[in-house]
This record gives sequence, C-alpha cells and structure tokens, in this order.
Amino acid sequence: MKIKFVIILLLLIGNLPLMADKDKSIDKKLTKLYNKEKYEKCLKKAVSYNKKYPRSYVPEYYMSRVHYIFYSEKENSLTKSFINLRNAIRYSNRLPDSSFLMWKDSLKYSLRDFIYNNNDTLKTNKSIKNALNFYVENYSDTLDIFYAYYPKLERIIVNNNFENLSTIDSLRYCLISIAEKQEGIVYRFAGEKPETGFDCSGFTKYVYSGIGVELPHNAQKQSDIKARNIELSDAQPGDLIFFGSKYDDKHYTQHAGIIYSIKEDEVKVIHCVSGGVSIDGNNSSWSNYWKDKVLFVKPLSSFIKDN
Repeated sequence: MKIKFVIILLLLIGNLPLMADKDKSIDKKLTKLYNKEKYEKCLKKAVSYNKKYPRSYVPEYYMSRVHYIFYSEKENSLTKSFINLRNAIRYSNRLPDSSFLMWKDSLKYSLRDFIYNNNDTLKTNKSIKNALNFYVENYSDTLDIFYAYYPKLERIIVNNNFENLSTIDSLRYCLISIAEKQEGIVYRFAGEKPETGFDCSGFTKYVYSGIGVELPHNAQKQSDIKARNIELSDAQPGDLIFFGSKYDDKHYTQHAGIIYSIKEDEVKVIHCVSGGVSIDGNNSSWSNYWKDKVLFVKPLSSFIKDN
C-alpha cells in the first residue's frame, strides 16, 4: 500500500499544473522538508503558508500529504488514524480535480479500506461510525455496511435533489452531516461558503442548500418565510431556530441556527457565531445567552413537499 502511494505522489509531483513564482517557491521549500521526512515541520510551514497565501493550492496539497503520512503510522489509535485520514481528505477536497484526481481517488479508497478493515458492528465502534458518516457526506454515497450501523434508515443517495430522498429522517441525517462538516469554519460577515467563512444566515443557507432547499441570505428573511412555526419543545434535529426579540405582533430576528440534537432536556444547536461554526449545548453561548432569546422554530418538514 505504501509503495503504491509513493508512486502516486511521484506522478503528482511530476504533473503539477503551471505555478506562479510564489507557488514554485513554496513548493520547493515544502518538498525539501517532505523529502527529508520532517513531516511536523512541513505541516507547520504549510499551515503558515496557507494563511499567508490562501489562494495557493500548494500548502493544502502538502497538508493533505502529511496527514496521510500521519494516518499511515502503525502506532496510531483507531480514532487518531481516522482524524488524520479525514484531514487528508478535507484538504484534498480544495485541490483542483484536473491535477489531483488520482490523489483524491486514492484517499477515497483508503477511507473505504479503513472502514472495512476495522469494522466490527457488534461493538459499534464510534470511529468507524464517524468514518461512515464522513464517507456519506464527502462522497455523496454509502457503503453496504452503513445500514448495519443505521438499520432504521432507508437506503439514501445524498445529492442536491431532496425529492430523491425517501424519508424526512434521511433528510435530517443528511442535513446534520453537512452541518457537522462545517464545524470550526471561521465567522465572516456576509460569508456563505466554507472557503471564505460564514455568518449565521450564510451558514444555514449553505447547509439547507445541500438538501435542495434554497434560503435567503438574511436571518430576518429566513424567519419570515411562510412556513409554520413551532415551539422549541417540539423541535427536532435539522429544524431551523431563530433568535431575537418581539414587540407587539412583530419579531426582530438577530440570529439563526439549526437544531443539532435534543436528548432528554438538553438542546444542542449548531450555528455560526463570532468564534465560527460550533455545536453548543449546556454551559455554552446557547445556555448562557441565546436560549433566552429564542423566537420560534421552523420545522424541516415544512420546507419539504410530500413525495
């Protein structure tokens, strides 16, 4: 397996697209560190270059490669292996297919092998379950063992046409999977893409678009959509939740988010706040601030037409 990936990496190095002088300089420095097996230093440098030159694909290419090296280390725990492989895939997602399709496909097969080689449904391993979820959201597809972990879900094909999805539960799962993937993305005023960052309504707009529901990029306008409102006590994962204040018969929306989970009396919300996209429950900004400002919830089902 390692020999195969060395060959792939050599092919990729020899077929990199034309680069600007700055890209060539970055590539030269990172290649030197990588070839000397100074992987930690290479990763640190790549992260620094990525912040300084966000339009360059070179840093993320090496970030992906180094995380794959970390994934391959035998002494890793299952959880650590998955995290490194997931990071390698996430960084590769931002690379152009025209030059890196072979690398991306190799990572996909590595994730599939990781899942099958470590699968044990009797123990319901959390890392494998997380890997299955990531496979679904990242590749818009499922593996056959997915249904051993989620027996209550019908077979789904994740795409942008929600009419092809058979149940509201499947939609909820897809929506939460898309939202989870954005955790840690930075806050940016008027942002609506992971590459640049989100504001609160840009985040909800982006996540809902993944299941075929188009929302306006404005929290007030989202809350004004003609869809029924329900109380927080009736909410379910994937529902939109709005925060603000009420005067007479009018409401003034300040913030929007998505119900992440409800377990017993604890509600968790995934939303984009000043610190970026986060999942908040007890002892967080949700319980300390936003919970007292809830206006209402708009259920996911009110946006979906019956098939």
